[in-house]
Amino acid sequence: MKIRQITLSGMIFLLSVFAPLAQAQKLKPEEIIAKHLDSITTADKRALIKSIIAVGEVKVEYISQKNQPASGRIVIASEGQKMFYGMSLNASDYAQERIVFDGNKTSVGFVRAGARSVLGNFIQSNNSLVSQGLLAGALTSSWALLAAADRGAKISSGTKKIDGKEYYTLNFSPKKGGDIDINMYFDQQTFRHVRTEYSRTSSSSIGRTIDDSARQNESRIKVTEEFSDFKDFMGVSFPNKYKLHYLVSGGSTTEISWTCNLSEFAINQAIDAGTFDVDK
Repeated sequence: MKIRQITLSGMIFLLSVFAPLAQAQKLKPEEIIAKHLDSITTADKRALIKSIIAVGEVKVEYISQKNQPASGRIVIASEGQKMFYGMSLNASDYAQERIVFDGNKTSVGFVRAGARSVLGNFIQSNNSLVSQGLLAGALTSSWALLAAADRGAKISSGTKKIDGKEYYTLNFSPKKGGDIDINMYFDQQTFRHVRTEYSRTSSSSIGRTIDDSARQNESRIKVTEEFSDFKDFMGVSFPNKYKLHYLVSGGSTTEISWTCNLSEFAINQAIDAGTFDVDK
């Protein structure tokens, strides 16, 4: 009888410990989104935010190439659903990056005559990442999850481990978003958005002969955004570190990273209308 009592009490203890964990793993998408938005600031303050500007230093590193690293400034400015994402760099072959959404149309600038950067080409081919408010996450007033229900996206939730740590996840499929797979990661304690992964696999092309076709490789692209070092600015939590990582593998590998240290923020500061001019 005594052994049975110990076993029963042990079971009750285990249930009390693991029941909350089990519940945590079953959060619905709307629950994760609500908790995440509250991690940014209160609903009242979010409703007052009309524009956001984030400015800082950026370093570009060519991991798979011998190019010298480049450095410069990054500006991410947004007003409502409009967004400007620009860099000014000290490299002659990559002097700038300019991605603009005016609320209707996305424009990706050339880095030199007739050529875009690999990041620019990726955005040009997947412009829903800008029009749907995904690029740069909660650093913009157009952040997709601020009005997820209005965007017509399909969203499912789950959990996943990265480097031994488990995160809540949202799989986000934008309306008319193409064939790209989008997964967002959220810290399970704070519900801050810490990562977004964009991935797509392109089937190998068909060669002129059977042997040519056999030599074709499947192309895999993965672009990752990471957000960390969250700090309070005027009652709003912003990531002060933002990293974008681009990787294409298959026949050849291209790997580049953009590491940004954001040091200046502005909320509801007037932004010149020309900032969002897609015809510049």
